[in-house]
Amino acid sequence: MTQSKDLEAWFAGDDLWSMSPANLEEWVAGFDADRQLVVFKLGPFQHLFLRPERFNKRFYHQIYPLVIESWPYRRQIKLFDDFCTLSVELDIRFQATLAYARRNSELLDNLNRQIKSIYAGVVEDRINWELSALADGCWVRDGLLRHERNLALSICEIFTQQQIQAEAVCRMSVDFVDFPEVKLGKDSVYLHVLKRTFEINQEKHQEMDRQQQLNQQQALASKQQELEHLKQLMEMQRLIQLQEAEAQIQLLQDKEQQLARQREVETRLHAEQVRHEQHLMELSLEIELHARQQREARQRLAETQDLANNLEHKAMLEDKQTAAEIQRQVTTKRLWEESGESLQGGNAQDQ
Repeated sequence: MTQSKDLEAWFAGDDLWSMSPANLEEWVAGFDADRQLVVFKLGPFQHLFLRPERFNKRFYHQIYPLVIESWPYRRQIKLFDDFCTLSVELDIRFQATLAYARRNSELLDNLNRQIKSIYAGVVEDRINWELSALADGCWVRDGLLRHERNLALSICEIFTQQQIQAEAVCRMSVDFVDFPEVKLGKDSVYLHVLKRTFEINQEKHQEMDRQQQLNQQQALASKQQELEHLKQLMEMQRLIQLQEAEAQIQLLQDKEQQLARQREVETRLHAEQVRHEQHLMELSLEIELHARQQREARQRLAETQDLANNLEHKAMLEDKQTAAEIQRQVTTKRLWEESGESLQGGNAQDQ
């Protein structure tokens, strides 16, 4: 019924675009061009507040203007296999609030740049979500005004939820490749017929694609069977190679055990040889020590004998010296006695 009324209105020359509903929401951002953030910092204490009307800046104050930022966004997409090109012009203006600045006090110098960096992906996802709603083609009949308002409103809601004041203006335009003179909304019935023709052709292409995919699937199934057979042959070959490898590994393990036993015997023989050589060395050291002890004993005995001979010779010399001294004293005494007797005899004769 709606399409019949639209068709009649279109034949009558009415502008269907002007008949679109206008009861969509309007968004008021409430920007403040003079908004400035004051940071009070004294020692470890820090406090953030908005600059009041009468304010005297002190040395412990830092002022950061919360600038209203413009963020343009442009996007083009192809719809219906390049049947038309949709252009999206989204202009976003935003301003950080005191609450957002307090949450991000370490980035006060670059708040707007940080907002763009963080929420660029969110804005991109929201645009993609809104553009995905155009896939059903209803916008050809109803126009793009509702989608423009929805996208702008949703962007504002996203920023507001993050305590960022924002407003957005979205404009969408469409160009049809083969019908450049067709205007969206005014010629919406004609475009709807074109769209339906395009959908029928697309269904035919889809059926052809489906048949082609069916043929490809059958060919793929045949190849799959061949691959399965080849896979079985490769599996058998792999098992044979695995058995051969296991046999080879067993031979290597046996050889390793044999070499281990051989090394064990060689190690034991070497240890026995080392112990025997050590025993011979100990015997040699003992014989050498015994011979050295005997030589030292003989040397000490000879030294003792020489010392005894020296002492005996010295004692003999001392005895001879003592006997000679005694003899000298006896002789001296005798001479003194004889000289005394001679003196006494001479005195007697004088008298």
